[in-house]
Amino acid sequence: EPYPDMKPDLKSIAIELVLLVGLLVFARGFLPPSRTRLGFAEERADASPQFDRMVFMVVDALRSDFVFSEDSQMHGVHDLLRKGKGYAFTAFSDPPTVTLPRLKGLTTGSSPNFLDAVINIAESASASTLANQDSWVHQLNAQNKSIHMMGDNTWLKLFPGKFSKEDGTESFYVADFTEVDYNVTRNLDVELDSNSRGSWDVLVLHYLGLDHIGHKGGPKSKHMPEKQKEMDGIVTRIYDSLDDNTLFVLLGDHGMNDVGNHGGASAGETSAALTFFSKKFNHVVDAPLKYNEEYSYYHRCLLYTSPSPRDRSLS
Repeated sequence: EPYPDMKPDLKSIAIELVLLVGLLVFARGFLPPSRTRLGFAEERADASPQFDRMVFMVVDALRSDFVFSEDSQMHGVHDLLRKGKGYAFTAFSDPPTVTLPRLKGLTTGSSPNFLDAVINIAESASASTLANQDSWVHQLNAQNKSIHMMGDNTWLKLFPGKFSKEDGTESFYVADFTEVDYNVTRNLDVELDSNSRGSWDVLVLHYLGLDHIGHKGGPKSKHMPEKQKEMDGIVTRIYDSLDDNTLFVLLGDHGMNDVGNHGGASAGETSAALTFFSKKFNHVVDAPLKYNEEYSYYHRCLLYTSPSPRDRSLS
């Protein structure tokens, strides 16, 4: 016995104390206190907006190599990068690499924790709302900007009542590769029509099919190349329809591992693609790039970091 001279009752108390301390240390690291402050910023950035509108296109689980590597089927994106019309990054997605905490990071600029991964599957909308936390969605609303949202209904749980037009799609039917994306794309003709663009300042699109393919068949699924081509066609279609004063952002909320899942901290899960497109840009780069196992292409950046006031071009 490790403590032969200790009485049985004292042994039990000592063991229980050690277990309690261990549990507290684990909980402090695994479920740290939230770093997101309640309330809303009232100061405005001292900078002139560089764009009048933005298209914010999230392709769920869009790992960096799906866009930037020589194995990618997103040839339209490669063409735009070679023409200098995009700035490309490999964005580090802070774990937990699941959608709800990643969207919190993308919209509030905060680093989420693993409690958000539990909330990700909670049915209660009140458990996941950001109604009392600052975000670029709130700030644009405060300036009477119109936001249209189509796709993953996680956005509707996070920002209830913030969108002037919405068409949500349920995210948990992982066997569906087609309808979840068709439900988004069917709105594009109306939203991108030159007569309709004046009705929105920000267009949020969140596609789920690529993530579902990963869950069912992994990143090398036979369905993956065709889905990449589909997303690439949508990127080209959106870019061609926009004027010089619209910023187009294409990104993944997270990546996926070698079996197509996500939630952890592996290189594949934390390496998402991020590209800014504009007809104003003139930044020529080579594309595509040679595949690498670290999923690191172009510059690496943090996907959740708050932008500096100078970078808040829509505020």
